[in-house]
Amino acid sequence: MDMREKKIDGEIIYDGKVVKVIKDKVLCPNNKEAYREIIRHNGGAAILPITKDNKILLIRQFRYAYDEVIYEIPAGKLELNEDPYNAALRELEEETGFKVDKLESLGVIYPTCGYSSEKIYLYLATNMTEGVRHLDDDEFIEVLYVTLDEAKNMILENKIKDAKTIVAISNYLLKLQK
Repeated sequence: MDMREKKIDGEIIYDGKVVKVIKDKVLCPNNKEAYREIIRHNGGAAILPITKDNKILLIRQFRYAYDEVIYEIPAGKLELNEDPYNAALRELEEETGFKVDKLESLGVIYPTCGYSSEKIYLYLATNMTEGVRHLDDDEFIEVLYVTLDEAKNMILENKIKDAKTIVAISNYLLKLQK
């Protein structure tokens, strides 16, 4: 069965700095029409940094959308047509001060596949060297180091709620089991 929907018509509802909201009219596989509201997003890159003493580097920051301070791995949005690998290198240095010569892919996730086009590219950083952070004027980030067991417990205790962080740590654990 061909499950693809075909766009019939569409309109831009909002065109902002970070997202674009569109409303499309589509033809479903059963030949019925429906509407899809989609948030278009350039995507992001996220990095699971592992220090030389096998600590995971996490950041804490306030996230306005949740009105909460959360734990997560360093990450940032992609500029239009930006290579995710290069964005990951940039974000790691900006948010933590660490530099790395090589990143290893931990996969790609679709964090909100029901209504957003966002893809987040996950990377593993090891063999890092410490440098200087370059935070944006509106970024307030605390860096902390946890063991792998502490990170697992933080996930199980619902202290780490961020999807990209949970997936990156989970994929890293699966990689270690190979």
